[in-house]
Amino acid sequence: MRNLLYLFLLISNVMYSQNNFEINLTSPLYVNDSLMLSTPVIKKSFGELYNFTLQPNADIVDFGKNIDADHSMYFLKIHKENLIHGYIEYPQPVAFIYLDKKKQSGYWTKTFFLEKGKYNIHLPDNINNMEVLAETPTNKDYKMLQKSLEEVYIRSNNFNKADSLINFDKKQELLARYIKKSPDSYAALWEIVNDYMLYNYHPDYLRNMNLFSEKFKQNKLFKNIKSRLDAEKLTGIGNKIPDINFDKQNKLISEDFKKYKLTFIDYWSTTCAPCIKGMPEIVKLQNELKDKNVNFITITDERTPERMEQATNILKKNNATWINFFDINKDFQKKVNATSYPLHFIIDENGKIIARISGNLEEAKNKMLEYLQ
Repeated sequence: MRNLLYLFLLISNVMYSQNNFEINLTSPLYVNDSLMLSTPVIKKSFGELYNFTLQPNADIVDFGKNIDADHSMYFLKIHKENLIHGYIEYPQPVAFIYLDKKKQSGYWTKTFFLEKGKYNIHLPDNINNMEVLAETPTNKDYKMLQKSLEEVYIRSNNFNKADSLINFDKKQELLARYIKKSPDSYAALWEIVNDYMLYNYHPDYLRNMNLFSEKFKQNKLFKNIKSRLDAEKLTGIGNKIPDINFDKQNKLISEDFKKYKLTFIDYWSTTCAPCIKGMPEIVKLQNELKDKNVNFITITDERTPERMEQATNILKKNNATWINFFDINKDFQKKVNATSYPLHFIIDENGKIIARISGNLEEAKNKMLEYLQ
């Protein structure tokens, strides 16, 4: 037993040494203040892909862990010299963020890639929209990729305004061309994720992913991204909604749809202000369609007793009489790739998806009325 434990620790140490990184950071403007090292803006369910670990010390706070986030977020107390050690499985896009408490606003650098190895980062000025010069393989790859995509962007001179994509379809063509030349590019893979974050699902994402090398397709990140995009592809309009197991007692299966001409599903959370604001409208819609054989279901993305109780109180306050499920196992989130709230599904009596609509209850209402007529 002792020998097995030693072998396990030895293997763990070797794996760590192969995937650790060291950043020598200098940032004169923020000495005696704090910066956050975190991921860019992300969508729900993709957060688990953004996962790195910083070696803890008195100047590093694991903020993501403190708030139970599904992605990595660290506060760094900045000194004249800062040596940051950490562990990472694969290259990931990150940014330095400054939270200005006086102005109650945040500023962040442009995205750069965190990966294994040693490198120096110098942030001399206000970091807002600043390019981080990190000379690592994936950052060099990312620069080449961005250069290859220049013709489809209008670059912004305003620090507070993002660059504008002027031709989405052309960008996907250029990205495909880049992947064919660099079939092991992490930067290109993350660019597909970035497009998903900004523009939602598109069939070109999976087509472009098929262009990566067979060896690259075996890595953990690729498999995780593909599984999420496959889930969304399979739960688009015209497909059947999969059986969902919320917990040991509660599930949603094809038989549940046969009793009704239509079933409306609302996926929401207690942290989603638009979801709560729209709840009275869903109740109103249910009353309007009460003689049309339409079933209403809500699925709440909460797992802790406190949040579940809060959700139940919100439903009671709005006089909601429908069945509400709690997505305890994240089975709904995973099987449909639910990445935002509120998310609405309209399902016919055969379990076929009539509509999948993100954040637009009026559109969902019109789809149901059109179908019922």
